[in-house]
Amino acid sequence: MSSLTTKKKSTPRKALERVRNYTPWELFIRSAFGCGLLAIALFGLGFHKIERYPLNQKPIEFQASRAHSDMRTLSKEFPNRTPWSEPRKKAALWLKDQFKSMGYEPQGQTFSEVIEGKLYTDLENVYAMKKGTKYPDQIIAVAAHYDITDTTVEGAMDDASGIGVILELARVFADEPTERTLLFLATDSEEFGAFWGAREFSRLHEDAEKIVAVANFDFVASGKQKQILMLCDGLRKGYTPLWIRELAMDSLRSIGGFEALDFTNVMEFVERAILIPPSDHGAFLEAGIPSFNWVGQNEDFSAQMAHIHHTKLDVAESMEVESFRQYGSAAERFVRSLDSISRLPKNPKDGDYWKVTKDRWIDGPTVFVIHLLLFIPFVVYSIARTIETTRRYTREEIFSGLKNEAKNVTLLLGALLAGYLILQLLPELRIITKYEAFPATQKSELLYRPDLLAMGGVIGATLLIWWGLTRIFADQNEDQAEALEIRHAFHGLLLAFIITLAFAKNSYLAVLLLVPPAYSWMALRVQRTRQARILNLALLFGGVITFLVMTVVMSTIFHIGFIPWYLFLGTSYGLISAYAVVLALAVIAMGIRLFRKFVLA
Repeated sequence: MSSLTTKKKSTPRKALERVRNYTPWELFIRSAFGCGLLAIALFGLGFHKIERYPLNQKPIEFQASRAHSDMRTLSKEFPNRTPWSEPRKKAALWLKDQFKSMGYEPQGQTFSEVIEGKLYTDLENVYAMKKGTKYPDQIIAVAAHYDITDTTVEGAMDDASGIGVILELARVFADEPTERTLLFLATDSEEFGAFWGAREFSRLHEDAEKIVAVANFDFVASGKQKQILMLCDGLRKGYTPLWIRELAMDSLRSIGGFEALDFTNVMEFVERAILIPPSDHGAFLEAGIPSFNWVGQNEDFSAQMAHIHHTKLDVAESMEVESFRQYGSAAERFVRSLDSISRLPKNPKDGDYWKVTKDRWIDGPTVFVIHLLLFIPFVVYSIARTIETTRRYTREEIFSGLKNEAKNVTLLLGALLAGYLILQLLPELRIITKYEAFPATQKSELLYRPDLLAMGGVIGATLLIWWGLTRIFADQNEDQAEALEIRHAFHGLLLAFIITLAFAKNSYLAVLLLVPPAYSWMALRVQRTRQARILNLALLFGGVITFLVMTVVMSTIFHIGFIPWYLFLGTSYGLISAYAVVLALAVIAMGIRLFRKFVLA
């Protein structure tokens, strides 16, 4: 018995010895194989079938001709509805008159916003409510914005069309009892300040917490409508709950005559990672209010976005009644179906899932573990590489090398953070135009006229601060530790720490942006040959490939101008959170340091 006990006690020790005999690369291969199998197993076992709520089959009463007529009136009689304009104010009065004519008691919510450096205090959301008979504290909202950008005139598609839809829905339900309270909302300043009207409504309205769903309509397609796309992304956080998403998709599919689309699998993955939405639904989701957005698409959506959206060609003549019938009928079916649900889900605001196919989804915790498994081989390799490095060098060499590398990265990061603080001061100092939390809207001239002097000034100040810090903290042994293995081990552990912090905020974004540097920078060569330097340059570039692709795609789809300038403004105004900026700057500091020592030195 004692011999058996002794053997059992020694087994872990022998296993540990076997692990120690593996090289870092062998450990990486084994952990990658194990994590890959486990991820595949979790992916397969984590599938859940989507449970659908029944649709209300009451005949559709939505009259597309009236919605089309309201669109035409708003766009033709109240053109140039920018938030700061007189026509926008008259349009608000017209909206109130429309609600009054249906028997509602319209309300206005005024708010303030800084647009292009000027404070406006008379912006206004216009809304009307119809109290429910059975669940009055559960509110179903339909929303569209009535303001337009300064690059268009009529704004018929974007978004007089959405206003036409909600006005017709208000008529349909005006004299019909509903179990839940209905809210018809026309927001102001959707085009400026990160959907400022929707943010103010969700933040300040006394009944905002009672809203169970916001169906946002931006916009009916111009010309012949071929598709309606549903968007589910919140502004920096939040995502449409699955049950609302599927009820909305089923409502679209029930009408016919067009294709109902939403982003699933890879596209949803990217949408969840970026979380920079194009319309009001993002602001509601940010506030924890379930919401989604419908976007009408014609046969050539790229041309629609390039040549009609936010241009003077967005006119009433391009809008077809049939498109309103499709869009509005689906909207009515959604409202009726949601109103007739006897009991909402246990967690009606839960958006933590990943829709992988049309009929299947994976729960959030399982997705998080799969994301985690993607990085474990890198972490295993980094730790094994560090342990191997400690065996090759003396304690003094290791300490000196780690201290030296930590110091240089800290100085770089300190300079970058100082540049970030300077960047945030620019709007307050009126060096660049100030907006509330968001760069100017899509296709604005500001986005295509980068202030190269301001950008150069921030970059120059950052370089100057970095130079000063290196002079202040210089010593005789500055950068003397030339052991690239020590440097490589340090950066592997640092990147693992950054990945951990990124996971705490958004695991989708961590995977999208940090998997490439984790595995390409892991493979950097420590030789001093010319071939090794060329390979290292390629590997360093590979670490930022997904970021480059993402920025190119965003600038192409959303027409946000010169992308470095947009990122410059977005960082300055707070569109990109400080948390994300600091982590990004830490990765940039790493990349610069690796470039200097593995390519240039």
